[in-house]
Amino acid sequence: MRSALWPIVALAVLAVAGTAYWRLAARPHAGPVERTHLELAGDKFDFDPRYLVAPRDDEGVELAAFFPNFAPAGASDDITAHTDLDERFGRLVFITLKPADPKLDPAERTGRLYLRFLDETSWSHPGGLIARAFEAGSPFDGDELFFVPPEGRQFAARCHRSAPNRNLPNTCISVFRTGGIDARIRFSADRLSDWETVMRGAKGLIEAARR
Repeated sequence: MRSALWPIVALAVLAVAGTAYWRLAARPHAGPVERTHLELAGDKFDFDPRYLVAPRDDEGVELAAFFPNFAPAGASDDITAHTDLDERFGRLVFITLKPADPKLDPAERTGRLYLRFLDETSWSHPGGLIARAFEAGSPFDGDELFFVPPEGRQFAARCHRSAPNRNLPNTCISVFRTGGIDARIRFSADRLSDWETVMRGAKGLIEAARR
C-alpha cells in the first residue's frame, strides 16, 4: 500500500539537490554525458552527474542508483504523477561516500560495536545471513542486524524492524571501506536476500568512477 508520505519525500529529495545538477541531469544529451570530478580523502572520482543526489559538501557525496543494474537514479527525472513510488523505492540504492573513519573499520563494526547490544536469539535469513534483534533500551532498539557469520566482516546490515504502525519504508544500512573512503549504502529491506548483488553493484559503481 502506497504511503501518503511518499509524495512529500519525493519533493523533498528534489528540493535538496542543487539546481545546477537537476538542469544538467534533465537536459537531453546528444553526446556523452559530461562527467563530474570529485576528490575525497585523496581519492579521485569521475561520476556521471545523473548519479548525484546532492552536490558534494565537506562531508562527502551521495549517489543513487537503481537495483539491479545500478543505472543512474539521482536526478529523479523519471518521477511522474503515475509513478509507483513504493516500487521505485524498492529498487533504489543510495551510496554515501565519506572519508574513512579512523576509529572503526566497517568490517569490524559487528564485533566491536553491535555485538554487545544484540539479543541472544538468532534466526537464519535467505542469502546465507544470520539475523539478531537489538535489545530493548539499547542505542539501536527497534532495529535488527543481518550479517554473514561469524562476525559480519564480509557483510552486515542494520535494518529497521517491521512494525504495523510504521509510516516509513523498512530500510537497511551497510558500510564498507574502499581505499580511503567509507561507503554507506542504504537500500530496501526487500533486497536483503540480494545483498551480494547490492554490494557488487555498489562497489562496481565506485571502482568504475575511481581515477
